[in-house]
Amino acid sequence: FRKRHQGLIPLVGGISVYAGICFTFGIVDYYIPHASLYLACAGVLVFIGALDDRFDISVKIRATIQAAVGIVMMVFGKLYLSSLGYIFGSWEMVLGPFGYFLTLFAVWAAINAFNMVDGIDGLLGGLSCVSFAAIGMILWFDGQTSLAIWCFAMIAAILPYIMLNLGILGRRY
Repeated sequence: FRKRHQGLIPLVGGISVYAGICFTFGIVDYYIPHASLYLACAGVLVFIGALDDRFDISVKIRATIQAAVGIVMMVFGKLYLSSLGYIFGSWEMVLGPFGYFLTLFAVWAAINAFNMVDGIDGLLGGLSCVSFAAIGMILWFDGQTSLAIWCFAMIAAILPYIMLNLGILGRRY
């Protein structure tokens, strides 16, 4: 058994969070960089996740689609790790072409790390909220307001589902 929910919990968390983010992007005045690209890539992942919950898709197919989403982000959004900054001291660690491979691995690892904790009531939502809160605060203090607001919007989209999942707003599904 891949899912360890207590009781019969519908597997629609990703769909509801994605719908919340789509709604938020539609009403927010802030410019969110690459919003359309993000929504398209996230939509593919949500669709595959829903199919996987229903039909148990093979790991090879899921990994291939996740890699394709990572490649689409790199090619169309020019979003990849080009540098690790000054991690080892006074010189910048520029990744060059290796940055594409590292980005692809990081995207795949992040997707699967969060997917592995899914299935235990509230765990994925809680970890996601903590992660987005930390990243959002770093972005806010760095002056990247629109990306910080995106992180906080993710939390706002996740919290209602956590409350329903844990029974805070009433009985469980």
